[in-house]
Amino acid sequence: MSVSRAVTNNIALKIAAVILALVLWAFAKGEQRGDRLMSVPLIVRNLPEGVTTVEKVPETIDVVLAGANKELVSLTLWGNVYAFVDMTDAQPGRSLRVSLSPANVVVPRNVDVLALEVRNPKSLDLDIDRLISKRTKIDPRMEGELAEGYFILGWATSIPDSVTTYGPASVVDFLHSVRTESLNVSGRRDRVEASRSIVFDEPWNLHSVPRDVRVVVEVEGTRTVTLANAPVVFEHESGFGSATISPLAAEIVLSGAEHRVRNLGSGDITVVVDARGLPKGTHELIPVVETPEGVDLEQVMPVRFTVTLE
Repeated sequence: MSVSRAVTNNIALKIAAVILALVLWAFAKGEQRGDRLMSVPLIVRNLPEGVTTVEKVPETIDVVLAGANKELVSLTLWGNVYAFVDMTDAQPGRSLRVSLSPANVVVPRNVDVLALEVRNPKSLDLDIDRLISKRTKIDPRMEGELAEGYFILGWATSIPDSVTTYGPASVVDFLHSVRTESLNVSGRRDRVEASRSIVFDEPWNLHSVPRDVRVVVEVEGTRTVTLANAPVVFEHESGFGSATISPLAAEIVLSGAEHRVRNLGSGDITVVVDARGLPKGTHELIPVVETPEGVDLEQVMPVRFTVTLE
């Protein structure tokens, strides 16, 4: 019989034998016992009404569980182990030191697993305070740069503009505003709006209602306007028989965010030609143009003014 025929002969039977061997190996492996380090949720029980911790209680702790491997795998996948701390004795103004041990770990009764050890943290130091609430203004945050030539209209806003903040009195009493997660506006050319969570500084045990708000950033582009007859302010020394300037008005081209330049008039611009200190004669002078904040000067026509002092 050829080698290839020997390999392929009764192939289905051979595959079934391999699968059976793997199943038996997995079963035998699952029946073996071992231990595993797991991170499990930590639950606060029996906290008196109107009382809270000043700092956040850890959401999870690390525990060592021992038992059949298959049971440990099942618990890892489905996560139905948890730990608890009993806060029955919590009173405002007191500090509690809570030791954590296997007695604080709850494992389902129908599994062959035991809690051996609490690794991290082994204890909690908790300061207790009154639980209060107050309405707090929102400080919306944003990051990134808009597309070139675009501007933020005003500043970022939120809907609603405030939330009810809950937490320890020693922190909430001094809380003037809360911030949001940053809204990224990079490269945007139009209105940006998205849901963002309220973010509190560590380590304080603070919460808000609602937890999420809408952050809105109004965006607008650049607009160019031309003021055809902006009057010129002509300044010169006294004592001349005559002092003239030509022309008497200027054409000004300005650019800026649309809301800044939309309603600009000649009265909003100052064009100054300064001949002070100059002797008699004819002079060609470059004007100085003063524009409102946030408005850029693009062009002045004419570039030079003719001044005659006699």
